[in-house]
Amino acid sequence: MESELDVIAERHLTLSTGGEERLIIISIGRPYQEPDQTYSCPYRISGIGAERTKRAGGVDGIQTMQLALVMIGAELSLHIESLRWNGENITGFPASIHDPVLGVG
Repeated sequence: MESELDVIAERHLTLSTGGEERLIIISIGRPYQEPDQTYSCPYRISGIGAERTKRAGGVDGIQTMQLALVMIGAELSLHIESLRWNGENITGFPASIHDPVLGVG
C-alpha cells in the first residue's frame, strides 16, 4: 500500500458557515495496484473534520477513480447547503454511482 498521496487532481470549494468562509481542498491521488491485484485510489478532503487520506477500491484504476468521486460526493453531501464551487451552490461531485455525471448506471 502506498503511503503518500501522489496528487493528480485538486478542486477548491468554499464552505460558508456562521458568516465566515473557509477553503476546502479535495485532493485525488494516483490510482495504484495493491499486492492482491485489486486497485486503490487515495483521496483527501482538507478543511472539514479530521483530515486523513482515504481510499476507494476496485477492479481497475478507472473504477477506483469513479468510486473515489462518489465517496467524496457522499462525504460532502453532509455540508451541501454550505458548499460552493466556482461561485455556485454545487460541489461538482456525483451523489451516487448512478449519477449522470459519471455516465454509468
